[in-house]
Amino acid sequence: MKIRFYHAPDANCCERLLWILDYKKVTYERIDVGLGDVGEQVRLLSPFARVPLMEVDGIALSESMAMAEFIEEIAPNPPLQYTEVFARAQVREICEAVNSSIHPQQNSSTVRYYHPDWSKEQMRPVRAKWLFINLEKLQNRLWLQSQFAIGKQFTMADIFVSIIYRKALDLGRLATELPRYEQHWTFLMSDAEIRNACPIACQGVA
Repeated sequence: MKIRFYHAPDANCCERLLWILDYKKVTYERIDVGLGDVGEQVRLLSPFARVPLMEVDGIALSESMAMAEFIEEIAPNPPLQYTEVFARAQVREICEAVNSSIHPQQNSSTVRYYHPDWSKEQMRPVRAKWLFINLEKLQNRLWLQSQFAIGKQFTMADIFVSIIYRKALDLGRLATELPRYEQHWTFLMSDAEIRNACPIACQGVA
């Protein structure tokens, strides 16, 4: 099976998948593209002409949740999901909360659609506020059994949550404003295997 993964820097949907791929030690070809110009191949294969994009033996997948679950199925170890049905649904709920309810509305392309005259700098506080408000809402569903997001093991929920939290910091929110997320990040980074697979482990906050 040949996997090609199209990635753009600072795209948190891409960062989620890089973390999953590298944590599971999946062999893949990484193709870096720009956020502004994703290239002809991405425009050809993605219905929305955006990354992340994955080709599996030449066939495209273009949604990050579909890709995450596909990777889990082809490389089940180390696991990023539970075997118990309801626990799996809980992990998926948190991933979808990030993927569908929180991330899209703050995406720069979405903000630009409604405010085409805004610069990236003008977008930053609006995007950051949206993330802050909704991360505060989400935290009541997290860390109920342990320091992991859901249950007692590292799952893709931890990845989705921590990547979007770091985006909030990158956009200008302070770690002191979201202390439980900062504690979660610190906890994850204390594990060498988790940290070494994380594509943003060594990045500072702008």
